[in-house]
Amino acid sequence: MDTFDIGRDELALTAGTAIGLYTPERCIIDAFRLRHLEGPETAVEALRRWLRRRGAQPATLLSMARAFPKAEPALRSTLEILL
Repeated sequence: MDTFDIGRDELALTAGTAIGLYTPERCIIDAFRLRHLEGPETAVEALRRWLRRRGAQPATLLSMARAFPKAEPALRSTLEILL
């Protein structure tokens, strides 16, 4: 499954120039997916900060996380603890 474009938006800088940016939800998923490199504390803190944001929707985050089988179980269990 190609996951590169999941949670990726494009931001136009100038005429003909744009950059790709990942959404906050995708960044949290990546933090959980790569927690073996950066440590689980980084992923948990990112999730805590995101949950404090107005409009944070855990269901949307979990829906996106289904495409990332290495991140989804840890993310789901951490959400259950924090909520």
